[in-house]
Amino acid sequence: MRVRRRCAALLRRAASLPSLPLAAALHASSLRRGVILVPSLIHAYSSCGDLASARNVFDELPCQERTLSARTALASAFSAHGRCAEALDLFAGLDDEEMDGQAVTVLLAACARAGMVEEGRRVFARVRRPALQHYTCMVEMLGRAGEVEEAERMVARMEARPDRVICAALLTACRVHGRVDVAERVAGLMRRYGIA
Repeated sequence: MRVRRRCAALLRRAASLPSLPLAAALHASSLRRGVILVPSLIHAYSSCGDLASARNVFDELPCQERTLSARTALASAFSAHGRCAEALDLFAGLDDEEMDGQAVTVLLAACARAGMVEEGRRVFARVRRPALQHYTCMVEMLGRAGEVEEAERMVARMEARPDRVICAALLTACRVHGRVDVAERVAGLMRRYGIA
């Protein structure tokens, strides 16, 4: 357990630098020790811009070991590098019960980045109890697509209490699309909830 934690910490460090030689050396070292931290390796390689190595880490896993956390890490890497359709493909065939909140957030963020509004709506519709971050991704996606009023309605209908982040996403959409009327209503919403 101690070796796993140390390896994970070193991989996070390699990702934060980003240092491809360090990530590759840590990968080799973890293989020698029999400690494989797939999501951490994927994140480290992705942060270094080496998506091919990140994908290879995933592809070399036996099918039964391709965990949700590994899929989510690779989907996040693809999304961050603008390969959003590939991110969505990683989850094809998975049941709703197999998805967790983090995976849904990564998929919705990928849809937002790529302007894949219909796909984002389909992903969101499958979520039984959306969390605030899911709503935030949807508001960002709809805002980017110019669907400012739909984004406003979504914020008004959500069960969660709005926060500064979701309001900022909606206000950004208002500014980009010149929707002063909606921005004024968002300002009222922020006052009502005490959001500064």
